[in-house]
Amino acid sequence: MNREKESCVKKKAKSGARRSSRKSSSGDGWALFSAEAEYAESIVQSSLGNAEASVAALKRSLACKPDYAPALMSVGSVEYQLGRHAKGRKLFLMLLSLPKNTPDIITVIDEAGEFLIQMRNYKDGLDLYRAAAARFPKTAVLHQGVGCCAAHEGFFDESIAASQRAFKLEPGNQELANDLGYSLYEAGRLEEAQKLLEKAVAMDPANELARTNLSLCKTKMLQAKRKK
Repeated sequence: MNREKESCVKKKAKSGARRSSRKSSSGDGWALFSAEAEYAESIVQSSLGNAEASVAALKRSLACKPDYAPALMSVGSVEYQLGRHAKGRKLFLMLLSLPKNTPDIITVIDEAGEFLIQMRNYKDGLDLYRAAAARFPKTAVLHQGVGCCAAHEGFFDESIAASQRAFKLEPGNQELANDLGYSLYEAGRLEEAQKLLEKAVAMDPANELARTNLSLCKTKMLQAKRKK
């Protein structure tokens, strides 16, 4: 699949390290400002290699605002890395209970899923992506996550269905065309896979992954013909 992810203790600043331009007079506004400030501090400390200080700042961010999505995801990833999977899973699943209009919520959920894929914890990743895709059914990247994790768990029919939903939502997305083609390849539906992978290559001839997947598919088809 086209889903190699980068491991991290903390996620990118784009998820939530934005400071308010001024302090809000409301309690919730001040809590958000403080949470953002501590989250930004955690990123600074992480960039300096100060892991303990970074984690401490993350925990302060959550103490300021327990439903601050970027901090929930980041602290959850720390818990997973420390081997406390139940705590990490609980924090990740809390993201799904936040209001739909929470800033960057889909991006943060996807980053949590990407982290689980990088950790090769496909079971928890599948649970997260399934629930997220059910809540945000028009978001292709969440169906893509389901497809990836389902394939790794051996649920090829679910992987194909999820990949089809993702590609239907974004038919011009070359990565999704490649993912669907590879899902079909893994399920042994080689002729269908070849068509999708050829389409993926046509959409971006320079994409090495799509070309490799197409080559694998053609090789397997040739081997199958020789056995007949």
